[in-house]
Amino acid sequence: MSEAAPEARTVAATVRAMRRAGAAGEPVPAAVVAAWAQTFMAQLYGLQRPARYECRAKVGAGTWVEASVSDVLNARRLRLEIRALFLHPKVEKPLKAHRFLSGRCRDCGELDVCAGPGCEVPAPTPDSRAALPFDPSWFRQPLQALQQIATTKVINHYDATKWKSEATYLLERLDKYDKETLA
Repeated sequence: MSEAAPEARTVAATVRAMRRAGAAGEPVPAAVVAAWAQTFMAQLYGLQRPARYECRAKVGAGTWVEASVSDVLNARRLRLEIRALFLHPKVEKPLKAHRFLSGRCRDCGELDVCAGPGCEVPAPTPDSRAALPFDPSWFRQPLQALQQIATTKVINHYDATKWKSEATYLLERLDKYDKETLA
């Protein structure tokens, strides 16, 4: 990389600069790589304190053991490789927990061995009455006629009131049914 890369302050800008450097195919100065590492450490881990430090010998591939303060401070002299372990964010709790009964969830029906962390109730099954063998709108005109007859008082007042309220109720139910099935 012949030109000095501008200092990137965000992770996204750093990644863009790294991609450009990789696409150019030229060697990157150590100072630029150090700046990238510093940006990553500051942006990704800057607000967190390490939960603990672990160390192992640089020579060989030993196991990681918890490091004392003196191991961390004198890592170069003791020829130790140090790593800082940070806490991960806590896993979010599911919105709804499973309620198992006899090995199956009561709400979603999943088996307890196959169930995920959250209970997701499946969509309701469509109403089988939605596909009737006749069209309910066929009743609309007779009901409207019945409502009109009850309004003009061709029959006595008690029957007119009764049939008018029945016809109005059934027409409202038909309108609700049409909205539910056509939506």
